[in-house]
Amino acid sequence: MSCLTNLEFTFASAFAAALWAACALILVWVVRNNRFAGKPAFILTFLAMLWWLFTVAFDLASPGETCKVGWSLAAWPGITLLPIAWAFFVFDYTMNTRPGRQPVRLLLYLGLPSLVSIIALTNSQTHLLYGTGTRLVTQGAHRFVFFDHGPLFFAVAAGLYIFVSSALGVLAYAFLRAKKIIRPFLGVLIGITAVPLAGNLAYVVWGVTLFGYDPTPFLFAVALIALSWLLLNNTMMDTAAQGRNLLFYATQDPVIILDAEGRFAGANPAAKALFGKKMPRRGEALDQLEKIGPVLRSFIRTGELGSAEPIRLRGRAFDPRLLPIESPIQTKRPLLGWSVSLVDITEREQSAEALREALARAEAANHAKSQFLAMISHELRTPLTSVKGGLDLALHGAAGEVSPALMTLLTIAQRNSLRLLKLVDDVLDLQKLDLSTITLRLQDLDADAFLRDVMEEYEAYAAETGVRLTITSAQVHRQLRADPDRLKQVVGNVISNAVKFSPEGGQVACSTRLIGSRLRISVQDSGIGIPDNKEDQVFGRFNQVESGSLKVSGGSGLGMHIAKILIERMDGAISYESRLGIGTTFHIDVPLGPQTHAPVTA
Repeated sequence: MSCLTNLEFTFASAFAAALWAACALILVWVVRNNRFAGKPAFILTFLAMLWWLFTVAFDLASPGETCKVGWSLAAWPGITLLPIAWAFFVFDYTMNTRPGRQPVRLLLYLGLPSLVSIIALTNSQTHLLYGTGTRLVTQGAHRFVFFDHGPLFFAVAAGLYIFVSSALGVLAYAFLRAKKIIRPFLGVLIGITAVPLAGNLAYVVWGVTLFGYDPTPFLFAVALIALSWLLLNNTMMDTAAQGRNLLFYATQDPVIILDAEGRFAGANPAAKALFGKKMPRRGEALDQLEKIGPVLRSFIRTGELGSAEPIRLRGRAFDPRLLPIESPIQTKRPLLGWSVSLVDITEREQSAEALREALARAEAANHAKSQFLAMISHELRTPLTSVKGGLDLALHGAAGEVSPALMTLLTIAQRNSLRLLKLVDDVLDLQKLDLSTITLRLQDLDADAFLRDVMEEYEAYAAETGVRLTITSAQVHRQLRADPDRLKQVVGNVISNAVKFSPEGGQVACSTRLIGSRLRISVQDSGIGIPDNKEDQVFGRFNQVESGSLKVSGGSGLGMHIAKILIERMDGAISYESRLGIGTTFHIDVPLGPQTHAPVTA
């Protein structure tokens, strides 16, 4: 304990303690703020350095020979570990390796320092590190130990020199292969490695000392502090900082840096290659930069880019993006300048243009298809009308008496001609809707009279299938605002479907009620119902909904699709509610006339 308490604080011990404190603070900063290849080995080097400096400070402050020798022997774990960890740091950093779990490395980290520590602890019996000639020497006010180096001292030193020499070899190799931008930093690493080695050789060979002590720890500590200062200020070893530099220098997108006044402050190689000799000098305005100069001047003046159009230069398209460079110091001017990135969007623009052309061609082809179908449907309708008229006349005896067998055939032909004529009419309506050639003539309609007329028109059709049509609500005495023919087409399609999907002996009930500024016409069937989530099929083109094994055919699959388009173009809506096995209710909401708005009623 006397070696910890009976101390004489001198300039030499204070200097060693100050170095220790500086190294400790820098180590904490590096651990918390920096990331780089070889960081674990770098931290281990610092820890070994701190232990060595710790023993040096107490050695210099101890007045007696026993304590000084004891502290020198205690330093050997740090002396051994330091060059090993430094060599691995140099290797990891220059080669950018990820050590992971390497048994050889762990053995060197733990095994060699432990072996040397055992030798140091038994030195009083073996004298393998320090011989019997070790003694205290007094020179004026300074007392220091003259060490009689034993055989293992030189053996251990030689082994440690191997690690240091290996580090120098790796650094020399990296220096020769490195880019010019990083060579100065690698030169500093070479100096940091070589200077302590030279100091140690001078101590071992010629007995050169500092404060009567081996100068190696002082030289290595100062070198590590210098390296850490370089690390903190130049960010050469900082992975994030090097990544940002790489983005700036290696990106193919031009980047221009402006100062707070909007003058040129710098550019990356891509920008220099784009503008060539027109690139301004530092501190000059950007007037000579074609197209980008006026845009940036406008931005500096107004704070807005002014145009969303891309900038086209040298056959390329660029999207300018400006990011403020904020000042790290709170001053009246919060910005240091701007970073202007010209993002190359040439391929995107070419793809967009190709898509626009393809869309235009597709729209033209679709328009031509719609016109063709409309023309064909129109041409078909005239002969179909003649066929239907001839069949009607024949069935009513205009051409003479018809036999029962022929009557059956004519009836089948008439029924199919009606279906074909309905299909042609639906296709014609669909093409007119696609081409926006249908003109809606909105007018006021008496809601009660309109519903009676539609019901009367479909009573015969319902009676043929054994279905009864009824109106289950009272009169509303309101005016509707709609195209009478197109609204009759919408409601008729819904009633026709309800009849078609109701079983023989079933009922289709129609009702009306006011909902705000609309009249809701509801058509309820007693059919099979519609499964959930079938809206796209119900109102789709050429679609018919299947329910289990039952599918009612005979339609074009266009009626409900056309009905939805027509009612929506009259500012109305169509929807449905359905339960499988019970039936479906379609709701048609029709706008009321301007003078008949009413509150919601049940």
